[in-house]
Amino acid sequence: MSKRYPELFAVEILVAIDKISRYHQDFFDAQTFYHDDKSFDATMRELQIIGEATKHLLHHDLLEKEYRIIVDFRNFIVHEYFGIDPDEIWDIVQHELPHFKIATLQLLEKLDKTILLEIIGDMIETSHGKTESYLKSLQTDIHTL
Repeated sequence: MSKRYPELFAVEILVAIDKISRYHQDFFDAQTFYHDDKSFDATMRELQIIGEATKHLLHHDLLEKEYRIIVDFRNFIVHEYFGIDPDEIWDIVQHELPHFKIATLQLLEKLDKTILLEIIGDMIETSHGKTESYLKSLQTDIHTL
């Protein structure tokens, strides 16, 4: 599916949040997490994806304006990477992302189920491992909306 539907952005956010939750689950504090290059860098990349997808959902008036802070944070981490505070990232992944996940899941109820299922089906075909499992579980959840 080539068109960038709002449904795609919502699913991208949920996949990114799922990945981040897996990337930081084995860490108990910000500094240890920060010093694990792969996990920290992968998280930063997923935060960028969340910010970009959020920008598009805001453009479609599908999220409250308060979520503009996510787009602003994405811009900060892209342009000020060396000024990032690991404690702030830790706080975001521990406390803020779970709330945004709930808001995004609630958004799914307002979106076109057929398009959502088509997008998820396409993403499953190119995914593997835990991301594929997450998408299949999301697909099941959407069938019950």
